[in-house]
Formats: sequence, structure tokens, C-alpha cells
Amino acid sequence: MPLRPPARLTSPKARRIRIDFEYIGSRYCGWQWQDNALSIQQVAEKALGKILKTRVRITASGRTDAGVHARIQPTHADVTTRITDTDLMRAMNSVLPDDIGVLDIITVPSGWHARFSAREKTYIYTILNSRRPSVFDHGRVWLYRSGLDEKMMGEAADILVGEHDYSSFRASGCAAKSPVRTLIRADVARDGDIITFIFTANGFLKQMVRNIVGTLVEVGRGRITGNDVRLILNERNRTRAGPCAPPEGLCLVDVVYDTNSDHGKEE
Repeated sequence: MPLRPPARLTSPKARRIRIDFEYIGSRYCGWQWQDNALSIQQVAEKALGKILKTRVRITASGRTDAGVHARIQPTHADVTTRITDTDLMRAMNSVLPDDIGVLDIITVPSGWHARFSAREKTYIYTILNSRRPSVFDHGRVWLYRSGLDEKMMGEAADILVGEHDYSSFRASGCAAKSPVRTLIRADVARDGDIITFIFTANGFLKQMVRNIVGTLVEVGRGRITGNDVRLILNERNRTRAGPCAPPEGLCLVDVVYDTNSDHGKEE
């Protein structure tokens, strides 16, 4: 049976659409275009451009780093087409690779912005605290073979909650104008060999979550204390914090938007 052509609107007009992606970031250099490596943005824009037969810019809620995953990555794009949102979603999923998918596409107000309209974001970082790797979790967790005390890490994580200058957990290449963020949630929980860190904030600095996790692991090993974490935070010096945790354990899982506003302000 031949495929039916995509349903079309009565007339082509410019509109802003929200595209929610999910992806496994293992083989990509991150969300943002790079001259010498394959990015998720590059693949997504080429897929949408192929369908619309024109170049389209896609703006994401944030730039996930190389190897980082997303269960949902909200984005927006301005398009001029008769193709409906539903059929555009189906068309994109038919041309995207297996490790990138579109969860939904909806038309939004012209002032809605995937990045600047975001109110808060949540990341989950996962550690497999085991002496042996898991083939099913490969590329999705940080395999950490030494013992970790999740209670000590959780108590230290509580110290970081609130509005603070997070310069001690900010990557050197971070372009954010201000290092001040409000960390709303920082939870640590264990289920068997799996240790999960959940962070919710009004925004994150570059590699902020990974640098925090790397520091909390130092607490979990007994190398530093919760009081040391407080001192590290207050010193605002990246060299004082722990190592940056590897990217494969990190996943963007939620982005919340202010429903009372069509737009937002730059962080």
C-alpha cells in the first residue's frame, strides 16, 4: 500500500515550532555544531532541512556536552511550511538516526524561546558502583569500582542547595555572564549498585553537574568532608573542587517552562 502524502495546512505561513528531542549522546560532540566533529544539532538541522528543502536553525534549551544524553531536549525553530506538526514529527523520525528521536512537535507563540523561556532544568547523573561493568548500562553510567558512602554524599550535596556563586564547579570555558545559580534540588540515592544524583536548578554552568558529582565522589570515598565542600563552594576556585565526572553518566531529564509567559530573559 503506498504511503499517503503528509497532511498540509491550507496555506504556507511562518510559524515557530517547539521540537522535543531525545538522544543518546555517546557518538556526538554534544548538542552544538562543531567544525571538526558530528553534533546533535547538525544532524537535527540537516534532517529538518531535508524535509523542508531549506536551511533551518534549531535552538535548544541548553548545550549538552560530548557524550551527554537527553530524555528530553526542548528546542525551537522558525519554519514556513504547510506540513502539520504531527506529520513533521513523523517525517523527522523517519530520517533521523536511531540514537536521536523526536518526542513531539507543537506550534508555539512567536515569543516562546527554548532557552530563555526555561524556568528550571533537571539532570540525573548515574554511577554504577560495582567491581564489574554492565553491558546493558555501558555508555550510560560511570562505572566506579571503589566503595562509596551515599549518605555522606547526600549530606554534602545538601550544602550546595540554594542561591550561590558556583565558580568552584564551573568549567574554564564557560561563557555564562554570571556564575550565580539557584540549585533547587540535590538528591543522592542508592538502589543496589546504582547511585543516582538528581539536580534541579534555574540554570546550570558548563560542566557544573559533572564537577559537583566528581567532588561528591571524593566525599563518598572519605577523602574530603561535607565541611570541605562548604569551603570549596565559598572559595569560588575551580582548582579546589574534585575532578570532573565523565560525561556518559549524565542525562538531561526535564525542562520546565513558565506557562504565564511567551518569552524569557537571557541568563
